[in-house]
Amino acid sequence: MSVAPQCLSLTHTIQSLAPATEFVRRGAQEAGFSVNRLAEVELVLEELFMNVARHAYLDGLPGLVEITWSVPQPGLLCVDIADRGIAFNPLTRAEPDLNASLNERPVGGLGIFLIRRLTQSLEYRRDGNWNRVHFEMF
Repeated sequence: MSVAPQCLSLTHTIQSLAPATEFVRRGAQEAGFSVNRLAEVELVLEELFMNVARHAYLDGLPGLVEITWSVPQPGLLCVDIADRGIAFNPLTRAEPDLNASLNERPVGGLGIFLIRRLTQSLEYRRDGNWNRVHFEMF
């Protein structure tokens, strides 16, 4: 049975991470995910949401984040995260050199690397003034 899209709008602050996580967790539960897969969904959401919270709105003004999830078929969770922050495509980041020592690695990049491994589909697009990241997990 499919579940129609559900949407939540909140501010881009770190304090909004908990309600955002709980919201997407409900979608993962509707999809029938195991406890381990629920934890992976939460990790993906946290990484993407924190990128918005820390980097999207540099002017200090409260920014909007819209999160939408749907379950188009049992076992498939689709999530969209949209913000009106500065344009940033996280998928253009080069993969980290995992063979380099910690001292040789630049800061950042491991989160996106991890997200790519945990999701079956990961896309970014700029839509007018909106950044839109879409991911699917099953």
